[in-house]
Amino acid sequence: MMKRLVLILLLSVTAQAQLTAVKARRMFDGRSDTLRENVVVVVENGRIVSVGDTVPPKAKVIDVGDRTLLPGLIDCHTHIALHSGDYDAQMLRETPEFRAIVATINGRKTLDAGVTTIRDLGNEGAGYADIALRDAVAKGLVDAPRIVAAIRPVTSTGGYRMTGYSPYNVMPSLSSPADGVAEVRREVRKLIADGADVIKIYMESYEKKQPHSDMLSGAENYSQEEVNALVEEAHRGGVKVAAHTYSDAQMAIAAGVDSIEHGLYLKEETFRTMAQKEIVYVPTLMVYEMWRDGDLFGGATGEMKERLKRTCDAHAASFRRALATPVKIAFGSDTFEKPGTNPIELEYMAKYGMKNGDVLRAATSNAAELVGVDAGVIEVGKLADLIAVDGNPLTDMKAIEKVTFVMREGKQVK
Repeated sequence: MMKRLVLILLLSVTAQAQLTAVKARRMFDGRSDTLRENVVVVVENGRIVSVGDTVPPKAKVIDVGDRTLLPGLIDCHTHIALHSGDYDAQMLRETPEFRAIVATINGRKTLDAGVTTIRDLGNEGAGYADIALRDAVAKGLVDAPRIVAAIRPVTSTGGYRMTGYSPYNVMPSLSSPADGVAEVRREVRKLIADGADVIKIYMESYEKKQPHSDMLSGAENYSQEEVNALVEEAHRGGVKVAAHTYSDAQMAIAAGVDSIEHGLYLKEETFRTMAQKEIVYVPTLMVYEMWRDGDLFGGATGEMKERLKRTCDAHAASFRRALATPVKIAFGSDTFEKPGTNPIELEYMAKYGMKNGDVLRAATSNAAELVGVDAGVIEVGKLADLIAVDGNPLTDMKAIEKVTFVMREGKQVK
């Protein structure tokens, strides 16, 4: 019996030690502005063990041919449990269990698009679907991106909720309401205890009275003391803070959040302050560009359509201001309309003036640092998250949509 057990263990170790050599004509390593030619990346036990030009003896060879090999993309702003269609119907008619199945399907499409890690910043009333999918992926039960999950955003009472219904109705919880320093601390502690990997805070809310009728902005949710308490408590618990903000984000920056999401109206000096404090900007251009024709609002017309257009223009201008500063930028799509189209965000970033090499770093090494995963770079010791695309994204960003090969943590999934 003992000999049989030893033999099984030896066979298991041998299987785990199988080397895989991924060959490619070109490679972007996640850091450099140039491509490396004729590369062999050797993978063992889910990690990269060498990057060179030689295939080790007895290694399994995957030749992606005349394509560009890159680190797996990292989307720092998703909502994986949402889908296109009537938002209210999803909240009111679909169970968290159904939404978990939707999230699993969305996850597979997202992985096929070359996104191997996501930071999911709120499951929009889907219970703990994001946590369940995260754990299923980690256990190898599901092929989907690795997930860093927020569960629910923290906001003040009435700050982020379903609107237009009688106040007598008990509505699904889209956020974790918390008022005052003590409640904010308690809610952060609860989210971390429930499994949150990151805390998201709504700095202002569109649902509240608008301070500017011509802008898509909202009233501030919190005092400086409350924001300070949230960031302090999150960091004490070992998790980072993502701040949803449309305004100039002064309170969030003063509190020391780790990233500013959206940032529609940020000033150049604000971006410079963010750079000094190592706060990352996640612009999410794509989802706002989808608003230009009003389709996301059932075909908006008249003043609403003009307001949406002004918002998109202001957002693009804010992004261009960021490019004039040393602020670090990370990729986030924030879209759920068409799962698997996340990389189109990178095309918008290039369209609005970001150099292609910087765009790719925003989606790999920069994003990995923000999210806190040991990936995003093709170098020895890193997780073997690899993708291959037709063409050269350093010269044509549209190549990023042509994903032909995906490996996540050493497992080929496409």
